Amino acid sequence: MKKALIVFCVLFMGALVQSFAQDIRFSQFYANKLYLNPALAGSTNNSNVSLNYRNQWPNLDLPYVTYSVAFDNFYETLNGGIGVMVIQDDQGDGALKTTTFAGMYSFYLRITDNFVIRPAIQAAFMQKKVDWQNLVFPDQVSPIYGNIFPHNPSGDPVNRRKDGWDFSLGSIAYYGDFYFGIAAHHLAKPDLSFDDEQEDKLQTKYTVHAGAEFVLGGRSRRYADNWILAPALLYQQQGDFSQMNYGLYASKSSVVFGLWFNQNFEPNYDSFIAMAGFVTERFKVAYSYDYAISKLIHTNTGAHEISFSFPLATTKKRRKRIKAVRSPVF
Repeated sequence: MKKALIVFCVLFMGALVQSFAQDIRFSQFYANKLYLNPALAGSTNNSNVSLNYRNQWPNLDLPYVTYSVAFDNFYETLNGGIGVMVIQDDQGDGALKTTTFAGMYSFYLRITDNFVIRPAIQAAFMQKKVDWQNLVFPDQVSPIYGNIFPHNPSGDPVNRRKDGWDFSLGSIAYYGDFYFGIAAHHLAKPDLSFDDEQEDKLQTKYTVHAGAEFVLGGRSRRYADNWILAPALLYQQQGDFSQMNYGLYASKSSVVFGLWFNQNFEPNYDSFIAMAGFVTERFKVAYSYDYAISKLIHTNTGAHEISFSFPLATTKKRRKRIKAVRSPVF
């Protein structure tokens, strides 16, 4: 009962005031590459399926749980990559669900042998709905006996689902072992408010990310005993919220480690992200944990994230081999 009351308060206090929604934040940025930047669709030499799971603040009674599944591939006839992605975010033990269906196209433009640019466009359909079965309303609760009364639905909002269309743009350029990407999501600013008299627009999210790969010892990546270091930066801004991520990946043979520092300028929430992964020719799997270090956080509940991806076998040989993006695998 306590859980449901909290959910009710969160949902309807947000509906009574004008607010601006924000996107989900994944910690394994490149493991969910289509979510990061649509320009990364078809950015490898294989078709790929990826699965992602995130559990934020698991120590709370009502954590935020997010699932995503994506597929992308490079098609020679289109001279670019096609990607499709589905994301579902559950809040309040599933009382509030937001589902996004997205499709994207990334054009492959080879300037020189070492310099490639990939502009991209994305279209998405978003749906936000409330599951009334998971809610307990104040008029159902007795101060002495708890949840015993029937609910009077006369004042409930009629609209319990909100749909919206959305569009995004992205681009990535890479030269040798260096890459730089930009993306602008939610250019349509869809309104996901359940109240027709109040707005809950999803503000445009701007992303800038860059990085490089360096082989220690100067030898080829084909040598399994070489360490590869991949420093990276990622900046995102959405409405009044902005964050900077500084990170480094280190890999040797099939093992990958990562460490990121996440600095949120509003509301001054800082955390470390530690990641460990395993990469083979048949699959990639990784686990990461967000550890809060901000003085404003008295109880660190962190966030768990798991990613899994695998290439799909193909019997058709490509006439040309695309130049894959040298971005981190996770």
